Amino acid sequence: MINGDVNEFVDGLYYGDERIFLYNGQKFFIEGLTLNGKNHLLLDRWEPESEGYIWEGESECGSYCVEDFLSAPLFDGKTF
Repeated sequence: MINGDVNEFVDGLYYGDERIFLYNGQKFFIEGLTLNGKNHLLLDRWEPESEGYIWEGESECGSYCVEDFLSAPLFDGKTF
């Protein structure tokens, strides 16, 4: 993350904030939302466009599964 505050980025995920970020020339979008009484954290790749979400986490209301996202090897086999 160039000129970005990683702590601020991650803190926002705990509240379901939408974030756009770049990694290795690819543009990603992550957002948190509530569906059917559960919180979801969804990661989509905008450029190049992906077919559907490339990662989705689900948790009980009151928290988002940020730790699951941070530990998933989504970025060339690396974690966030």
